[in-house]
Amino acid sequence: MPTATIGHITRERYEQIVAGDRELVGQMQRIQFTIGDHALEIEPMQPLGGAHPAVGEDLFSVEASLQIYADDLGLALSTVRSYRYAAHRWPEEQRRQDVSHKVHCILASIGDDTERFGAIGAPPLDEQARVRRWTTGLAKKHVGQSPDRPETPAQKVAAIHRLAGDDEVAAQVAADVLRRPAVAAKVVADDTARHMVNKAQTTQHKTEVVHDLIEDDQVAAQVASDVLRRPEVAARVVADDTARHAVNRAQTDRSQQQADAFRRETPAGRTVRKIERTEEFLDLVGACHHFVSACGKTVPQLRDRHLSGDERAVLSQNLARCRAVLDWIETAAETGEVDMDEELARILRGE
Repeated sequence: MPTATIGHITRERYEQIVAGDRELVGQMQRIQFTIGDHALEIEPMQPLGGAHPAVGEDLFSVEASLQIYADDLGLALSTVRSYRYAAHRWPEEQRRQDVSHKVHCILASIGDDTERFGAIGAPPLDEQARVRRWTTGLAKKHVGQSPDRPETPAQKVAAIHRLAGDDEVAAQVAADVLRRPAVAAKVVADDTARHMVNKAQTTQHKTEVVHDLIEDDQVAAQVASDVLRRPEVAARVVADDTARHAVNRAQTDRSQQQADAFRRETPAGRTVRKIERTEEFLDLVGACHHFVSACGKTVPQLRDRHLSGDERAVLSQNLARCRAVLDWIETAAETGEVDMDEELARILRGE
């Protein structure tokens, strides 16, 4: 059922407006074809037809004549050229008064005369108005041109491609639509698009992506192990002081862990541990012997020597450190505990 109003007016008033404006469109069509006929008279089309000159035709002469005519009418040269071409493609007897000049211009691209003249007399069904008529959109659809208002996904994509021909515009559009999760998901499902995005990413972007993927230590360890097998990667890593020191520290810790496990879990390891303990005992006895020997050689040299107050103070501090160390050795030998308390640590630091 037709709507009672269209815009802000009643349907009855709308029909009155359309009836009057159709007469104006008819007058415009006659004016436009008249201008085209006159342009065609000024510069006839060559035998090859179309908007292009024949071989040997002075293109600049044609353009100059039409430019003068366009300027005198206050029109653009492209408008005069379009009118001229439409007049050439539509002889007066084939022009339809009930079809706009614009539709005539669009259908003028149909190459075969018979097909072109037959098409304009057989308008398609306008799905919205439910009547058969020519509109500019239906005419463009008939000749395979992009419609005025894209409707299907394919038409919308084609329209966006035309608008995004500039790389800067295309980049901005891509960045905007990729912020929509559903769009991003469909894009990454396209192998070509995904590979192009990955290829275009900068080193910083790629690093950020990798960091996001290796938050788990186990994954990070596996990735590091894999990439360090590549000589070039390993060379760059060891050039990084922090990374190299971390690797060296990890190697030392790993070696210590393996040595501890060997000593704990294998018969040979237990034997080695006993030997190491014997070595430690011999080292300690050697240190005591060295201390006693050194003192035995140095103390006699103090005969008839009177130390100053500062010298006695320094010597007293060192003797306190020696007594503390001897007590520490004795405790370790009796209990096996080698930890030092804060007081001992302070004395050994000379505080």
